[in-house]
Amino acid sequence: MAIGYLFYNKVIVPDINDALKIYERGYFGKPYGIKKPKGEFKSPLELALVEALYLMEKGILKVRFNGKEMTYDELKDHSVRVIGNFLPNYIVYKDLRDNGLVVKSGIKFGADYAVYRIAPGKEHAPFLVEVLVENQKLSPSILISFGRVSHSVKKTLVLALVNEKTMSVKYITFKWEKS
Repeated sequence: MAIGYLFYNKVIVPDINDALKIYERGYFGKPYGIKKPKGEFKSPLELALVEALYLMEKGILKVRFNGKEMTYDELKDHSVRVIGNFLPNYIVYKDLRDNGLVVKSGIKFGADYAVYRIAPGKEHAPFLVEVLVENQKLSPSILISFGRVSHSVKKTLVLALVNEKTMSVKYITFKWEKS
């Protein structure tokens, strides 16, 4: 099992062989210092907290902090403290990953996630996902801004509505049409 080290809002997997194995399992994380990895790399792997928690849950990764191995609940609690809206984002991340999709940060598109059917570098992400808590108010101008960005980059906008009580997700997709 691979070992990663917690550094506030990320987990670093320093062993290059472990880093490559984790990355190849589903394009998790990003190789440190490499913008667009192509094929094998010789670099530590940087994981977002949602990725690290997911890999921990799947029994692929152990996370250490201050010389001690963290439990799943400890990493989850830390993530909730450090990142606003972490739990709804994790619920969506887990659901998408469990359904065979590759999930990466969508920050450069103004969304929570960019989602791939195959892999980054092998296709453009067909979906941008914005995570919302069920019954969260959403102004029309915010919805339009999400739509304008997704349309301008030729991606389908997906709103992921999370029910935190049942830990379930409903998806609504938008395809913007020219009139």
